[in-house]
Amino acid sequence: MTKAARELWQASSKIVHSAEWSEDKGVLWFRGKIYVPQNADLRRRVVSLCHDTKVAGHPGCWKMLKLVSRNYWWPQMSRYIRQYVSTCDLCLRTKPIRQAPVGELHPLQIPDSRWNTLSVDFVVELPFSSRYDAVITVVDSVSKRAHFIPTHMTVTAEGAARLFLH
Repeated sequence: MTKAARELWQASSKIVHSAEWSEDKGVLWFRGKIYVPQNADLRRRVVSLCHDTKVAGHPGCWKMLKLVSRNYWWPQMSRYIRQYVSTCDLCLRTKPIRQAPVGELHPLQIPDSRWNTLSVDFVVELPFSSRYDAVITVVDSVSKRAHFIPTHMTVTAEGAARLFLH
């Protein structure tokens, strides 16, 4: 680890401020945190110690980043941790879905007569035909009879209401 850290320190001494880097007993420090060199196995072991142990409890991305960044640093550490946590098998199987439960489906009431309940839809971005490029589709829910009203894509709500009434 020390050899790789020294190489990085020497290579990047022109880019970073020397006050940000220090060395103590063969360990390279960056802003008071241990620098972890570009070694996939070493970085995986550091993240695993903060994520996979029973004491850590498989925290999410933000808590993991907080835990690891207390003592360690390397470039693009947050990206590495996000990828590690998002591919953890145990987390994927046991973490709850943070979403409101879906309600029960209830059927619609049957209308009393025809043309009481309608559905209106806009079909847009059609090829121009007689200066129109959209269609308003009005369908009766009982008889399934449909009316098609030619219009433009730029029709306003007021314009659509006028077309519907006429």
